[in-house]
Amino acid sequence: MTGISSDHQDNNSDLYKASIGLPAHLSSVAVAQVELVFSELLASVATSHVRSSDQGWQIEALFDFAPERQVVLELLGPVLDQIEVSADGLQILPLEQRDWLAENRASFPALRIGRMWVYGSHITSPPPAASLPLHVDAAQAFGSGTHPTTEGCLLAMQMIATASRKAPKRILDMGCGSAILAMAAARIWPAAHLMAADNDPVAVRVAAENVRRNRLAPHRVRCVVSNGFDGRDVRRDGPYDLVLANILAGPLRRMAPALVPHTSRHGWIVLSGILNEQANAVERAYAMAGARCWSMLRIGEWTTIVMRRSAVGTIPGLWQSQTLIRHDNAISMTGAGDE
Repeated sequence: MTGISSDHQDNNSDLYKASIGLPAHLSSVAVAQVELVFSELLASVATSHVRSSDQGWQIEALFDFAPERQVVLELLGPVLDQIEVSADGLQILPLEQRDWLAENRASFPALRIGRMWVYGSHITSPPPAASLPLHVDAAQAFGSGTHPTTEGCLLAMQMIATASRKAPKRILDMGCGSAILAMAAARIWPAAHLMAADNDPVAVRVAAENVRRNRLAPHRVRCVVSNGFDGRDVRRDGPYDLVLANILAGPLRRMAPALVPHTSRHGWIVLSGILNEQANAVERAYAMAGARCWSMLRIGEWTTIVMRRSAVGTIPGLWQSQTLIRHDNAISMTGAGDE
């Protein structure tokens, strides 16, 4: 997913806070959709949603640039119209001069997600034994491991590594943001070549810096600007044995006719950035393009879908057909028929 980096900003540069109140009767799913506008489309460096003292919802987003009110309203408008909420309460205010980004980073402990160990610059302790370390700061382009969509992708890759006898040789991280998924794939499959693509040049610069910081060779993890599969490098390097796409449900559906053909016959597809109630529509779009669901991983309100090309065959051992649901670090499993 795409975001805007704070790395090129002075730690004491001007920061801004956007906030909006939402009525208490809204579901957490509706609130998450509003928050997603700030974290994804508006490229905030941090977001939060809490119930305020009057039991209504309060969404806050931190920016390292001055967001234009009209742009915020244009992007929020369709979501607010859908849930019948006015944007009159939107506030955008400058914050006092403090090192807010450092304080924000310090509030994020290192994360252990399967074998992955995701940590920021403020973490000084060594990585656990046998872990796969990833150095990504929380206030960078989207993707620091803290969001369930990123966590779902990291877990999905490890599931694929366990289930697949053949390691992927070519891997694409579409909508790479910080490139956390591409770097994780490089750790899991050391012989693979990675392509990290994003339509935001700033995100691509952040991704390239993260690749360098994690001591991954740039010829192994290439970071390029591409609007979907329009980029020549992205098209030329396919087909891919694994395609990772942690974006939003709408763009994922629209991308299906291009993404599936760029996946090799025995390849894997990991889709995320999907609210639970959007999962079936995304799965259908990819089924129509020639893919089939292998597994779903649900973390809170978010679903990560693991798919394969239908052309891989119908041998029962190739298909898992189950849904994994994580609750407080415990994973439960249901078969396709239980859905």
